[in-house]
Amino acid sequence: MKSLLTQDEWSFLADLRAYLDGLDPALIEATRRENIEDPMQPREHGRQFLRRLGADGWLGVSWPREYGGQGRSALEHWLFAEELYNRRLPNGLLTLNSIGPVLVRLGSDLQKQQYLLRILAGELEFAIGYSEPDAGSDLASLRTKAVRDGDEYVVNGQKIWTTGASVATHLWLAVRTGTPESRHRGVSLLITPMDAPGITIRPIITQGGERTNAVFLDDVRIPAEQRVGEENAGWAAITAALNFERMFYHNEPRWELRQLVHWADDAGLFEEETAQAHELRTVVGELAVDVEICRLFAQRGARILAAGRVPYAEASANKIWWGELRQRICDTGLDLIGEDGTIAYGSPYAPGDGHLERGLRSSPVWRFGGGTNEIQLDIIATRGLGMEK
Repeated sequence: MKSLLTQDEWSFLADLRAYLDGLDPALIEATRRENIEDPMQPREHGRQFLRRLGADGWLGVSWPREYGGQGRSALEHWLFAEELYNRRLPNGLLTLNSIGPVLVRLGSDLQKQQYLLRILAGELEFAIGYSEPDAGSDLASLRTKAVRDGDEYVVNGQKIWTTGASVATHLWLAVRTGTPESRHRGVSLLITPMDAPGITIRPIITQGGERTNAVFLDDVRIPAEQRVGEENAGWAAITAALNFERMFYHNEPRWELRQLVHWADDAGLFEEETAQAHELRTVVGELAVDVEICRLFAQRGARILAAGRVPYAEASANKIWWGELRQRICDTGLDLIGEDGTIAYGSPYAPGDGHLERGLRSSPVWRFGGGTNEIQLDIIATRGLGMEK
């Protein structure tokens, strides 16, 4: 990896590591434990950690200086997110790495003033309000309706799989402002405070034990000035946010492979000269190569962003590789561990602290979260290979 970086990029990474190493160890350890349990939803210590980074000017690495960022490249921002994830520390997730960059590009002057500096201070956290019970992979068929009433929109509908809604301050909300037949040409994007009257949040616990949510919107009034872009033109904000999100799909497989390696180390299997040990070394080596390919897929997308282009097909390729690799690591790991691998996460007797067991239970979500793999293949075919639909 070092050889693929410029001297400036390597210097930035060294400075970041030195800064993180110098933070309060008690805060780091408390944040890490909290983040291992639930990496998608920063809690008490995670928020405190992000506020510390914000106060020290370490959030918004690639954001323009005029909005409080460091003005660095998209690749350096990617390195920042990767380093924090490697340490199992929150890196701002969608709010910092996806929503913020879209607001920089598409937000109004008022929205930039309202949100950007507060995001960089670690004060705000966004949840994504896209999917609905009848509009998941086919997001253009969404039905949550926003009707203009003077200077406001009145919103009614339901969102589902809204991870982080229970702890977020705002909802990045896709709504129907055109006719149902207008599909993606009739969709708008509204920034909605989660404490707005008429919003109800109900938990959904997945088979992997993670919490996501259903969000109900009943006559929720949202100022029209909180619309991102023109009315019926929200698809650009939605797809831009998704492409930024997919550029950070690569860290979790490294973590899961690390759990498999730790288990094998603890069991002394790398030192044995048995058929099982030989198979283990071979499999781990192959998976390590695939993890690095995933990392390079993501890095390629970051370099495309740094060059001022949008990595449509590249982001989709990375997302597919990431989801399938995660499932393969967990599945292969449990096969190698044997029946003890089925001991549930949370048990003190679970090999690898149960992360592979929980990961396998979570794996179905990885194939449709952030856009189903089938949709990603369509994007690769049309945007990457120029094939007709």
